[in-house]
Amino acid sequence: MINFRPHHFLCTLCFQGKGYSPRFIANYEMIVKQLQTKNGDNTPIKVTRETDSICRACPHSRGAKCNTEETIVPLDDAHTVALGIKESDILSWGKAKELIREKIDLNKFKTICSTCSWQPWGICENALSEFLGK
Repeated sequence: MINFRPHHFLCTLCFQGKGYSPRFIANYEMIVKQLQTKNGDNTPIKVTRETDSICRACPHSRGAKCNTEETIVPLDDAHTVALGIKESDILSWGKAKELIREKIDLNKFKTICSTCSWQPWGICENALSEFLGK
């Protein structure tokens, strides 16, 4: 099972091979490749409010928390509400993508990701637009 903080559902959908360090990128690429396999949509993902499967290789990770937790918590809060998920929920990657299609549009993305340092780069907006067929 993969563990995701709430904001990582959208981050994973939009991941483009960039990140905080080579170790972080390699770990994230491994997760994304797993989710993109033939049976990837069946992969169970547990929602957590602490460091997760992606965070474990991040240089900002400090045990169960991130050293930038004050910026991560608002992202998690916004994504929790927008996607209608809660801590300890378990959903498949396929269901997560359904939720993103149903509940997230570009305007909502700009709102829930407004505090993310990656948003100004446009990487996520382009990937989300492609995913949504916009």
